[in-house]
Amino acid sequence: MRSELGKKIAYTLALIACSSSIQLANAAESLESNKVESKQCTSVDDKSCKISCVDPHACCAESEKVLDILQQLVKAYSSGNLKTYEEYLDESCTTFDESTHKLIAGKNNVMSDLKAKFERYAPNGPTPLLSFTIDHPYAKVTGDTAVVTFVAFREVGGKHPYKEKSNVTDIFVKHGDSWKKMHYRGAWKRA
Repeated sequence: MRSELGKKIAYTLALIACSSSIQLANAAESLESNKVESKQCTSVDDKSCKISCVDPHACCAESEKVLDILQQLVKAYSSGNLKTYEEYLDESCTTFDESTHKLIAGKNNVMSDLKAKFERYAPNGPTPLLSFTIDHPYAKVTGDTAVVTFVAFREVGGKHPYKEKSNVTDIFVKHGDSWKKMHYRGAWKRA
């Protein structure tokens, strides 16, 4: 079980990362307008949406592992593989629901929230997820805690298709040799 000091450090890092996320968003917009050539890894699957990760930046080998897990999480969620997604979550994970302004705490509660959202974005749902891009993810590892910031873009289909953008902060914690997602924070807005 994580110590209180460890939890406070993780949440402090999350606050610091929020400001970094805004800076990354501005940098991403600047790069996008200049059309700088970038490294891009894309996954296309007949059953799921197009997943892209543009210019990942890892500070070290551990950061690379965290960014790989982030991509696995997005791929699992977009394809409806919630069981795999759940394997990457810490037991005491949290997320902040921007629409209700409430913290959702605990793996079971976070998964319930994700399942409800997935029903909307599933391939046969009312607003199927067509594409999801993780733009310029940056992972900073300090001890057994990793802060990841990035700009996310998603395109949604259905009767009224739309595109959205979010500045995202994820916190991961390391248990033994594996990284687990501890916290997610992002606010989606029409792009």
